Amino acid sequence: MSIINAAFGNANQVHQNLAGILAYILEFMTVNARPILQVLVLPGLAFTLVFAIFAVWFERKFLARAMLRVGPYYCGGRSGVLQVFADFIKLFLKEIIIPSDVNWLLFSLSPVMVSAVPALALVLIPFDANWVMWDIGGLGLPMFLAIMGIAPLMPVFAGWVSNNKYSFIGSWRVAYMYISGEIPLVISAAAVAIMAGSFNLVDIVEAQKNMWFAIPQFIGFIVFFLGVLIESERTPFDIPVAEVELVFGWRTEFSGILFGFTMMAEYVMLQAWALLFITLYLGGYNGPIIMGSIIGSHIFWLLTKFLILVVFIVLLRCVFPRPRMDQMLKIGWNYLTPIALLNLFLVLAMKVWGVI
Repeated sequence: MSIINAAFGNANQVHQNLAGILAYILEFMTVNARPILQVLVLPGLAFTLVFAIFAVWFERKFLARAMLRVGPYYCGGRSGVLQVFADFIKLFLKEIIIPSDVNWLLFSLSPVMVSAVPALALVLIPFDANWVMWDIGGLGLPMFLAIMGIAPLMPVFAGWVSNNKYSFIGSWRVAYMYISGEIPLVISAAAVAIMAGSFNLVDIVEAQKNMWFAIPQFIGFIVFFLGVLIESERTPFDIPVAEVELVFGWRTEFSGILFGFTMMAEYVMLQAWALLFITLYLGGYNGPIIMGSIIGSHIFWLLTKFLILVVFIVLLRCVFPRPRMDQMLKIGWNYLTPIALLNLFLVLAMKVWGVI
């Protein structure tokens, strides 16, 4: 009996030791795997690439059906997915032509930098209360706007290193447009921070558990949405690539995979600004509010809102015509900026009077 008890006692001890080792391994993987998943999956490389591929495919097929363009709708078997990968392979294998009298290193890096700047801002977006890749507390919103504020400089840099006067002129058109849209964006974001009482993006999302800020700040909601279209060069504000005015704007001299990076920048900009728009006005990762109660908080809700918003933005491409550059600048400076200031004053007044 003593031998049997000793054997079972040793077995129980070994079992406890194995359970402890397993718990330690799981805890270690939970703590250390999260940064790896955030970098490689969400909001990192996989999320950005998958969205770019999906957006290109969906935009082609959706607009082809909306405009009754039979060719693009049926082109590329397997619902057109193969066409997207064929285009990627084509861009990847095509010759990269370097213009004469340019710095080849800067010329090659500039398209990558145009895409990398908005991709860097994604690390600040809270996909869940505990899923923020770079949580810097009360500096979340200012840091996001600071990073995205560099965006107007990147096309100017790319146009300058192209050594083409038409590309350089096109790059300044982008800068003018970005700045005219960025000012009302920042003012509207400041109004949201005042209402939430914090610059922390997680706190801003948590402050919308009872009511999304799109309701009390409907004016800022509209202004910010138009700013998102301007900043991401989406229709009707895709003026920098207007075929009748420019060859292809600041992208003219880039070819092959470098041209692919310049086109990807448009979708990364849309991705970053759309996610911030949802965070500030549509409750972020909070679920819908039904009968005064919130239906959970999860990454799923943020991604669902993101997809719905992207579909709506793509739909605008087959609805509105493109204005001229002077008309676009007038919209930004003469209308959006004063309206954003009006929204800010209204929020300040409501804050002082204790309405919010």
